[in-house]
Amino acid sequence: MRTDQPGHKVLLRVITEPDLRFRATVDGYARRYTLDRDDLYQAASERLLRQRGVVPEHEGLRGWLDRCVNFVALDMIKDRARQPLAMSELPESPDIWVHPLTDAVGWEQWLAERLDRALTAEQLHAILTLARDPDLGLRELARLTNKSYAGARQLKSRALARIGRLIGLTAAERAAYRGLRKGEGVAEAARRLGIDATQVDRLRRAASVKIRRFLSFDASGSRKQGRA
Repeated sequence: MRTDQPGHKVLLRVITEPDLRFRATVDGYARRYTLDRDDLYQAASERLLRQRGVVPEHEGLRGWLDRCVNFVALDMIKDRARQPLAMSELPESPDIWVHPLTDAVGWEQWLAERLDRALTAEQLHAILTLARDPDLGLRELARLTNKSYAGARQLKSRALARIGRLIGLTAAERAAYRGLRKGEGVAEAARRLGIDATQVDRLRRAASVKIRRFLSFDASGSRKQGRA
């Protein structure tokens, strides 16, 4: 361990005191976000080494540690999603993919756990409602969330924007995929976005892959699975 780093005393306490449950915390978030536990442990340790604002004797160290590991995990998800996609990874055509809620027990609970740190309670409720019925209109969403029409539109927009950032979608990919979801043709999307039609197709395919990665039970996105 590098003793010249500002957080080395904090990290030393964290890894030597069982009551702080550092390894268990890492393992828990690795399972929640389908990350490699060793990669997350290493990244969290490096983050702790750089911390300047927390002293080892801090009485709330356990709660602070939990938040720190969670933020590191979310950063890893974002970094993974931003990695350039090779053409060989892209599907032959873009698709609108919604995970069927009936094909896996607990899928909705899994999705809620995956998103609850990134969204507010209202946003999470809206997203789960839309996951159950992707074709739900804004008026019905407003009724189910006790919002006005404008309030439901804002709630949906902000929630989807946060999820887009978590998935790692670029603004162009979001715009292209949103058009696909609405049934917009390639030529029409190209005119709206001011780009070539071939770029529209690639943006949609890239978005499809990132969304599939994010919504897959077994897609860790890492080179190896975490060891038990």
